[in-house]
Amino acid sequence: MTHTVELCHAFVLHSRPYREKSRLVDLWTMEYGRISGVMRQHVPPLFQPCLVAWRGKNALKTISHCECVGLPLMLVGDATFAGFYLNELLVRLLTIEEPQIELFALYTESLSQLNQRELLEPVLRRFERCLLGTLGYAFNFHHDVTGQAILADKSYFYYPEEGFVVARSPTAEAWQGRALLAIAQEDFSQSSTRQTAKLILRRALAQQLGTKPLKSRELWQRTS
Repeated sequence: MTHTVELCHAFVLHSRPYREKSRLVDLWTMEYGRISGVMRQHVPPLFQPCLVAWRGKNALKTISHCECVGLPLMLVGDATFAGFYLNELLVRLLTIEEPQIELFALYTESLSQLNQRELLEPVLRRFERCLLGTLGYAFNFHHDVTGQAILADKSYFYYPEEGFVVARSPTAEAWQGRALLAIAQEDFSQSSTRQTAKLILRRALAQQLGTKPLKSRELWQRTS
């Protein structure tokens, strides 16, 4: 018996040609998580809220219905590349058919904020932290690996999948405690805090992504 899923909320994360008149699509749905399917109808633009339905019990679904809901979120400039980046992270890291409702809500909120230049980096860092937490790698910017509170006047090494270890003497590879505490409070007013958060979270994500580079990041860097 064919398994059919009625309309659910979704975004298209990525699509590519498939056979003569179809496309392979990666969809992220609120109710069922990420799914892959074949779509013969017109594929909505990226960042467009949709309602989709599909059938099939295998990993590759047949998308039977897709309709746009409301207006697409029009991203411009760096915000466009940031949106591509979020989509690629989700395609690369999310498990198939595992709903993540909190992360889905944050994704929707993040897209609506990316065009505000002063929010771009804080929005990306917040999403990266939430995604890592969803994958089982939550960050603790308040305490080191021994459970001791992070101190503003100390320096710390960061080890992926472990956490922060106090540095006995300041080095170029260590991070300032005050920056870690600012990240914990989502206070990105200082450029040093933004840079620290970017590098630490990039290192944590690299552990999950492996050696294959992110195409969205390469494209963003080439156009900057």
